[in-house]
Amino acid sequence: MDKQNLIIITPDQMRADYLGCYGNQFIKTPNIDALAKQGTRFDAAYCSAPLCGPSRVSFVTGTYMGEHQHRNYGSTVDYHIPNLFSQLKKCGYKTSLFGKNHCFYYEQLSEAFDEYDEICLGNYEGFDEYEHSYSAFTMPQEHHHNLTKRLTDEAMQFMEKNKDSAFVTWITYQDPHPAFTCPEPYASMYNPEDMQLPESYYFGPREDKPIRNYVWQKHSEMDTCTAYDAKKAMAYYCGQISYVDEQVGRIWDKVTQLGIADNTIICFFADHGEMLGDQGMFHKLPAFYEGMIRIPLIIYHPRQKNRLNIYSGLFEEIDLAPTLLGMMNIAAPVTMKGIDVTRKIEALDDTGRENVISEAGLHAKTCKTPGDKPLLAPFAPTSHGPGIMLRDKEFKLCMYADDHCELYDMK
Repeated sequence: MDKQNLIIITPDQMRADYLGCYGNQFIKTPNIDALAKQGTRFDAAYCSAPLCGPSRVSFVTGTYMGEHQHRNYGSTVDYHIPNLFSQLKKCGYKTSLFGKNHCFYYEQLSEAFDEYDEICLGNYEGFDEYEHSYSAFTMPQEHHHNLTKRLTDEAMQFMEKNKDSAFVTWITYQDPHPAFTCPEPYASMYNPEDMQLPESYYFGPREDKPIRNYVWQKHSEMDTCTAYDAKKAMAYYCGQISYVDEQVGRIWDKVTQLGIADNTIICFFADHGEMLGDQGMFHKLPAFYEGMIRIPLIIYHPRQKNRLNIYSGLFEEIDLAPTLLGMMNIAAPVTMKGIDVTRKIEALDDTGRENVISEAGLHAKTCKTPGDKPLLAPFAPTSHGPGIMLRDKEFKLCMYADDHCELYDMK
């Protein structure tokens, strides 16, 4: 059997409920929606951690945050730990990365990838307009942070050079990560006045909520955020997503043009979500609200006929690498704790896991008296306080070491 190529597309901080294929009525994502129609859409996929680094490490290694213990930002995982890319390299695949790594040691990137352009923009620092976690503004076309199209161009060049070989490419966009900024025409694609703030936006500090919420609200100066500011951030967030959507369409067109659609798997997933006004917060924090931990996941398989189009069962991020390897008829390393659901999809079985786990927070006491220094992102001490979530089909329990816990009836 011929080897199948693998294209992985990972936007940073994209919510599942901000895509048309997941039921959003006002956002324009025709290309991602088209991919979902041709592939399998996972409706209950959950990230292993609501933070970039830990989530991505869980993805590539197929292990929980509590096992790999990567709990913060940065790239601090040894490539020699069994992972998705090392397994594919052993099988003769050409490997590549374009965009944010936040995973392997930087000095090992040339060992992990045959070709790469690693760029991590942090939180889009360097803009005078970036004053708060909710800041939204137009990015000049020529700005060096405008990378989404460029990374797509580089990935397509790699695909063209290796169209006659077996390859895997991981395209990791900064969008729609804060600051909420994108170039035209995406910057003005959505009207802030059309945005509807979530009901929980008006909660404010509450004694029955984890104190980490209050700490992040104070550090991110949410008391200065007007309703228009919040709606503007939501509108630009939508623009960033539509910018990513156009790149997905370009990648699909390239796959078709190269004649490799019949032997190429495309996986689209986000590392985690975004608060986007939920609970009166923007950006992220070590907590387990649905907008943060439920992620979009779509897998297009060239042999999709007679396969499941919607997988509604619970699915963990650590299941993703074993499932992709299973679809490629490659054995997963025994160290991976995830479940390969390939045969379930083929059998039209979407029962899913009994429960899913997500973890977050640094091993430090939860900050309960926030300082005066404003923060653009949830760095220390906002990131303090370990926690873990357990969710099944009916309930979600969020436990914190030294903070208020939460129990939700999901029905």
